[in-house]
Amino acid sequence: MRSPFPVLILGATLALAGCDQKNSANVTVRDKDGSVTISANGQHFAMHGHDGAQGEVTISGNGRSFTVHAGDGKSVVEVNAAGVNVSGKLPAFVSIYPGAKVVSTVSGGDGKTGGGTVAFVSNAAPAAVIGFYRQKAASAGFRQNLDANDNGSLLYSATSGNRTVQVLASSDGGGTHAQITWSGQ
Repeated sequence: MRSPFPVLILGATLALAGCDQKNSANVTVRDKDGSVTISANGQHFAMHGHDGAQGEVTISGNGRSFTVHAGDGKSVVEVNAAGVNVSGKLPAFVSIYPGAKVVSTVSGGDGKTGGGTVAFVSNAAPAAVIGFYRQKAASAGFRQNLDANDNGSLLYSATSGNRTVQVLASSDGGGTHAQITWSGQ
């Protein structure tokens, strides 16, 4: 005999979705510590939390990508299967491997001065990707902190003053997945 539980969950979800939506697509959830309002409009989703220190997170997307903006207006997460444009968003000491496709970014502060992470895919071997960043860092006056190989996953890290760059590259058989993390200005 089939359990009626999935039907009950679907019914409860539909009933809750209709609550408090007379003229809008907003749903507000309240508890003793505050509330969260969720607004949905096509591909755009926003949450506003009210707990004494207001915050906001906005998420938008089209099924292949999404972007999250924090309430401070400076912290951003962007993921896009078709590629993310990072032009002008990276500090001078961080560059993207030639021919690579950026698939996600995370930045704090304004990205250039705070810190962040960029993930990309490339047809190059992991050793070539790490070699590129090792050379770039040395040319910019960075001092190597770490150069490691953990079963084919390569990790490189270097610093210069308060600036740090770290690169992780590994092969998945169809190319290289890499991640650059940086901090400082």
